[in-house]
Amino acid sequence: MNMELSCTFATTLSTPENIRIAEELGYVSAWPFYSPAIYADPWMMLALAAERTSRIGLGISVIVPRLRHVADVASSLATLYQLAPDRVTLVVGSGFSSTGLLRSKNIPWSVVETFVDQLRTLLAGGEIEIDGRKGSMLHAAESGISLPIDVPIWVAAHGPKGLGVASRVANGIITNLTHGDQKITFEGPCAVSYYGTVLAPNETCDDPAVIERVAPAAALALHMGPYGPLAGSAEERGFTAAIESFPEDERVIETHRGHMLTLTELDRKYVNGNAVRDGTLTGSPAQIRDRLAEIEQSGVTRFCYTPVGPDIPRELEAFARVFHA
Repeated sequence: MNMELSCTFATTLSTPENIRIAEELGYVSAWPFYSPAIYADPWMMLALAAERTSRIGLGISVIVPRLRHVADVASSLATLYQLAPDRVTLVVGSGFSSTGLLRSKNIPWSVVETFVDQLRTLLAGGEIEIDGRKGSMLHAAESGISLPIDVPIWVAAHGPKGLGVASRVANGIITNLTHGDQKITFEGPCAVSYYGTVLAPNETCDDPAVIERVAPAAALALHMGPYGPLAGSAEERGFTAAIESFPEDERVIETHRGHMLTLTELDRKYVNGNAVRDGTLTGSPAQIRDRLAEIEQSGVTRFCYTPVGPDIPRELEAFARVFHA
């Protein structure tokens, strides 16, 4: 298998230690999620991870332009780069939970494209124009920040507009397994982020212990509603109907409580063996290897495994063992 193994995390205070473990297990990069209403701050966690590691790539998935000024992101990237030279990547996107939970609309793709261009210019030591005024990074040597630096910038792209922007400005793309069975059209590195658990001998998706291990990921499949992998199932229809019973301005919040970290009482009503089986990459080692081979054939060059549940190190180790077998 030529596809690389990476990992993404729902960011918590345990993430730096989990990244250290991931490096020992051979993961090539670790990209914590950025969603300020539900996760710990990924910049802080990556700074701590940089001190504990020496090889693994470090990055954030996904920064959304409207939530942070481009100069602020450039400064954070430049700081992290000094702590982990030549190991830093950033993923930029138009928004999902990070914008929805802050009652902000997704960002137009034209804004994402401009943001990436401006970010590269700032990191190169150049000058940009925002709102009719020119600006640049003015870090003196005494700050410890040295420019220019070259940081790969990827784009989270899931459709024709996003892929179009990525083809013009991105060093790579990250998407998800709902992109379908067609070949990925992006000419360059392509990652998919997905989740699941490796079944031990004699385990099934219906076992309570298995459901507990992967429940937050199965819940995410429910949270995607009729647009996700459980679309049309009894579990999805029941969850969607329950969410729609809330006032409209509360639905996004109720959907995302515990998102990828734990289960709400509502989640528990619908997360079962079927949700695990059909909504996650859960199976025997042989079944997971077969699915990974299919994913690679679709054009994916990097698989970003997202471990969930009460024992993240166990999930990282089990999946790495299957991947590298």
